[in-house]
Amino acid sequence: MSGWPSQELHPDAYRRLVEGAPAILYIDRPDELSTNLYTSPQIVDLLGYSVREWMEDAELWVRSIHPDDRERVVQEHRDSNAHAERFLAEYRILTKAGREVWIRDEAVPVRAEDDTVVYWRGVMVDITPQKLAEGQLRSSLEEVQRMVAQRRELAQLLETAQEEERRRIAADIHDDPIQVMSAVDMRLQLLLARPDRFDAHELGELAEELRSAIDRLRNLLFELRPVTLDLEGLTPAIAMYLEHSAKETGWSWEVINELDDEPHPDARVSFYRIAQEGVTNARKHAHATHLDVRLTSWEDGLLLRIADDGDGFDPSEKAAPGHLGLATVTERAELAGGWCRVLSAPGEGTVLECWMPLTASGPAS
Repeated sequence: MSGWPSQELHPDAYRRLVEGAPAILYIDRPDELSTNLYTSPQIVDLLGYSVREWMEDAELWVRSIHPDDRERVVQEHRDSNAHAERFLAEYRILTKAGREVWIRDEAVPVRAEDDTVVYWRGVMVDITPQKLAEGQLRSSLEEVQRMVAQRRELAQLLETAQEEERRRIAADIHDDPIQVMSAVDMRLQLLLARPDRFDAHELGELAEELRSAIDRLRNLLFELRPVTLDLEGLTPAIAMYLEHSAKETGWSWEVINELDDEPHPDARVSFYRIAQEGVTNARKHAHATHLDVRLTSWEDGLLLRIADDGDGFDPSEKAAPGHLGLATVTERAELAGGWCRVLSAPGEGTVLECWMPLTASGPAS
C-alpha cells in the first residue's frame, strides 16, 4: 500500500511471515520426484525431520506416507504433475519418531510467461485434531445407529412375544370359558323349552360349570393386569402373583421390599411385567420348591432380584424354541433403559437380576 515505510517490505518480513505460519510451506521442482527446493522450518516440529534431511532425500516424502495411503497419494501426485493441475490430498504421514499425523497437502503450479511450470508452491497443514474429532463423531453416529437398530429389533421381538401372549389368551378364552358357557347356554335353552323336565341336580351341575368358567376368566384377568397393582402398589401385586402361582406349583415364596418409594405408575407396570415374566419362566421350567423376590432401590432405579432353588441351566446355551421368557425380560428392561442378567448353572437354581431407572417408560402392555 502506498505510504507504508519501505522497511515493511524487507525480505526478513517475508521470511518471518513464512516461518511463523502454522503450516509447512514448500517449493518443489516440476520433475517426477518433485525435488524439494525449499521447505520451511516448521517441518521440524511437525514431522521431526530437519530441513536438510527433507531436502536432500528426494524419496523421503513418499516413504513417510502411511502405507495404507501411499498408493493413492502417489497416484494423485503423478496425475497432478502430468496435467499441471492443483494437487490436493488428505493423508496420514509418519513422523521421524513413527507417530501418525494427518495432513492436508495442497500445491499449485507457478507458471512462466510461456505457460510452462517453473515450480510448485505448496502448504502442508496438520489436520490431526479435526480427523480425530471426525472419527469420534463417526463412531458416535455409528453407535447411535447401532442402538437405534437394536431398539427396533428389540421392539419387534417384544411385539412378537406380546402377540403370541395375546393369541394364547384369546385361545384360552375361546377354548375354555366360552365353550363351557356356550354348552351351559344350550342346556338352559333345552330346560326352558321343557320346563316340565326341571331337574335340580342338573341345574346344580350347570351352576358349578358356570362358577368354574368365571374363576378361569378371573385368572385370565389377573394375568392381564391385577387391580392390586394400581390400588396397593408393586410389591403387593408381585406377592399376589406369587401366591396365585403357588396354587399351581406348590412352592413356598417370599417377597422382600427394600424400596425407598413406590415407582411411578408407568414404571410400576414395566417392573411388574418383568417380575411376572421371570416368575412365569421359573414356574414353567425351574421345578423349584422356593422362590425369593427382592425389590431394592439402587442407583436412581429399582433392582429386581428373583432367585429360585430349581433345576438351573447353562445361560450360554441357546434357548429352546418357544422359551421366550428370559429374552422378553431382557428386551423389556433394555427398552426402558435398563439391563438384565441371569446367573445359573445346572442343579444350582437360577437368579434373575434386572435394573431399570425409576422413570422407566418402555412398553408396559
